[in-house]
Amino acid sequence: MRTAPFLIACCAAFPAQAQTAAMTLTVPPAIAAEYVRPHVLIDIGAGRKLNLFCMGQGNRTVIFDAGGSDWSVIWALVQPGVAPRARACSYDRAGMGYSDPSDEPRSPIAIVEDLHKLIRAAKIDTPLVFVGHSLGGFNVKLYAALYPEDVAGLVLVDPAEDRGFVRTRDALRAKFGTALAVKLELISLTGRPRTVSHYDDCAAAARVHDLDPASDIYKNCTDPTNPSLGPKIAAERQKIQVKRAYQDAQASEIANSVYDDLRSDDAYAKLFSGPALGDKPLIVLTHSIYDPNDPVSAASFFVWNSTHEQTAALSTRGFNRIVPDTHHDIEIDHPQAVIDAVTEVLNDIGPK
Repeated sequence: MRTAPFLIACCAAFPAQAQTAAMTLTVPPAIAAEYVRPHVLIDIGAGRKLNLFCMGQGNRTVIFDAGGSDWSVIWALVQPGVAPRARACSYDRAGMGYSDPSDEPRSPIAIVEDLHKLIRAAKIDTPLVFVGHSLGGFNVKLYAALYPEDVAGLVLVDPAEDRGFVRTRDALRAKFGTALAVKLELISLTGRPRTVSHYDDCAAAARVHDLDPASDIYKNCTDPTNPSLGPKIAAERQKIQVKRAYQDAQASEIANSVYDDLRSDDAYAKLFSGPALGDKPLIVLTHSIYDPNDPVSAASFFVWNSTHEQTAALSTRGFNRIVPDTHHDIEIDHPQAVIDAVTEVLNDIGPK
């Protein structure tokens, strides 16, 4: 759910938790109750289990991957809306929610390999429709490139992007001028190490003892409560987010993310070129709210939307859609837009 503080080009100059006209739904208590407990704990090997929560039925399965710092609860307004049409499954990455932690750095490739093991161990029929938000969006994009046989279609919800400035530098400078373009890039580069250090400090504090929910460090190391998820989920989030496992996983995902571990850029450049995703149905959803009067915000949005356009072009059947009245957490601000996109992809690929 976190509004990608480690990439200014994502969401500069607007508050992460601001209410919008589209933000009107609240998770019903009965549904919320399903998200505040483990479901099926799948053994993926080496003594680790990942939590898998499936609902609905159908001859197609949809897998949801949450954004950074989050887990299956973030899909509580979307997953039940997909379940009447398909088997809808969310899961918790290692150390998040109810899944066991991992000693391995939480890089995108480590996350993809865990997901691949989960799908095999759970005996989920492939090919699947993958839905990912933010960092989870990049995870499933990477999965689709590495395991194309498992993927029937994708919905990427304001996805994180590899090599954002590399891919947009010339266009950014042409549109906004060299000075602003360079300023934006330098702010992003210098801000990343501070963000990584901050979450390392969060994890270090949680290793000493559970964080105090009333403390400033807890508030600075966790997402603010989102009223749309309701009080049950808010209370459960607090129980999980004070723990070492969560804080360690959060810090590791940020430190090794597509933004912060740049050693993979050459590999990503080769992997995500041309129609890398073939003709798989692909819908990219992009948030719409930014400040056009703030040059940094406008330039940031330009980078964000431009990379989404390029990602959509990785498939001959891909397109990018800007969702009105939304911030980064589109699945909260406008869950129906995500449900509709998944339905479009299911309609496009048809039954098995």
